[in-house]
Amino acid sequence: MKRLCCALLVFLSWIYATPKDTLIVAVENEPSRINPVFSEDHDVAIGVVFSGLVRLNEKMEILPDLAKQWSVSADGLVYEFELRDGVKWHDGQPFGVDDVIFTLQSLKNPKINSPLRVNFEMIEKIEKLDEKKLRITLSKPFPAFLDVMSVGILPKHLLEGKDLNQTSFNSSPIGTGPYRLKQWKKGQYISLEANPFFYLGRVETPKLVLKIIANPSISAIELKNGSIDVGLVDFEIASSFAKDSRFKLVFLSSADYRALMFNLKNPLLKDPKVRIALNYAINKEAMVKTLINSHGFVAHHPLQVSWANPLAYPTYSYDPKKALKLLEDLGWKMGQNKILQKDGKNFEFEIYAMNNDPLRVALASVLQSELAKIGIRTKVVVKPSGSFDYTQVDSFLVGWGSPVDPDLHTYRVFAGSEDTDLNQEGWNFGHYQNPQVDRSLSLARSTLDLSERKKSYADFIEALYQDPPYIFLMYLNFPLVYKSEIKGIIPNIVGHHGVGFTWNIWQWRK
Repeated sequence: MKRLCCALLVFLSWIYATPKDTLIVAVENEPSRINPVFSEDHDVAIGVVFSGLVRLNEKMEILPDLAKQWSVSADGLVYEFELRDGVKWHDGQPFGVDDVIFTLQSLKNPKINSPLRVNFEMIEKIEKLDEKKLRITLSKPFPAFLDVMSVGILPKHLLEGKDLNQTSFNSSPIGTGPYRLKQWKKGQYISLEANPFFYLGRVETPKLVLKIIANPSISAIELKNGSIDVGLVDFEIASSFAKDSRFKLVFLSSADYRALMFNLKNPLLKDPKVRIALNYAINKEAMVKTLINSHGFVAHHPLQVSWANPLAYPTYSYDPKKALKLLEDLGWKMGQNKILQKDGKNFEFEIYAMNNDPLRVALASVLQSELAKIGIRTKVVVKPSGSFDYTQVDSFLVGWGSPVDPDLHTYRVFAGSEDTDLNQEGWNFGHYQNPQVDRSLSLARSTLDLSERKKSYADFIEALYQDPPYIFLMYLNFPLVYKSEIKGIIPNIVGHHGVGFTWNIWQWRK
């Protein structure tokens, strides 16, 4: 299959060239609503239409955006923001403090099903000081607060009194970002045009098309035939661009990891000792080498690409004999059919993966093979994204990771309060509950002392090792390919699904 794909790419010629005044960028994810309140952290369209009070550069440093400056009290409870002058919405109306207050109140509103609400629940009071200044008081310190203030701001004049869950604004949004929506043909593309009012400077390319291509192998083909300009491509095919002068290839460092998430409602997977055994059964090094051509590294916990990563932490070695011994100690015995059995039941479960992600499908297949070596029978189920309930399946090839504050992809994912049975906006799909994890994450998100935060995250990582909710597999370095004529692309550290590579797209040009 690999040889066939590469041969196809080699012999494809240009079908047509994209216009000079237009950038066509492949994006994996299509949001259901182009509204930052409903962002799932990998929505490129939301990032180009809307802007926040702050923004992040390629080094993940916080820079001014809609706010030109701010101050934080010594106790970390009071934030004062002064807004930039002369900012306009895409419809020409002036942007102001009332828009920020409206957005924050919306994010806190329990009637709005925002997955981001947990990041704003500590806001106690919002005060309008004047038309350009506001004060936000928190009930307790939240050191990630500046990071989360990069959330896109909504226009009060268009949304006040509307149901944000259902409003037509979600498919025809008005923001302050570098591009404004022109046409959205769902399932195919999102067409945008430069915002003439953009406050950070001239938008270099007048037209932008975000082409929805879920499979990175297809993105590679479309790059070769000239129908797109920029895209993240499949790991196996990336090398075919390295010596092609028409393109530039860069591997982006990322905080994005892949893991097998266990559903702890499944009686077979409830015991931590069982999950520990399964961690010993997987050869992660071989996976990194064969599935992503070593463009990444072995994952052991969710904070390896973070300042919170401890200098030393416990890991599971590849030791299938130890895995089998641990399971035998729990009463599992090898049956005549080479399947582990206990109390008359086989050790078997399903592994779900999304069919539009070739890497996850490959990972599921390798996991099936590895687990079979120790007598565990699995069935790989491959279905389209969104066609099955992540909270109900036995296990799922999950991906998470954020290069910004470590709270943002730990608390929502692992805290017991974020179990989807308790909180429908939570991301704890596997129903993981661990008191030490909860204590460590709560401490880490409510102290300003960096050394204390590091200690809390180290305790969190130790607790995950003792009671693993996942088999952490690998971190990815994403192959980004773009036509060599394009200037202004600055590589950065990206997040889940490679989100963030468009961080300065308003500066890209042909």
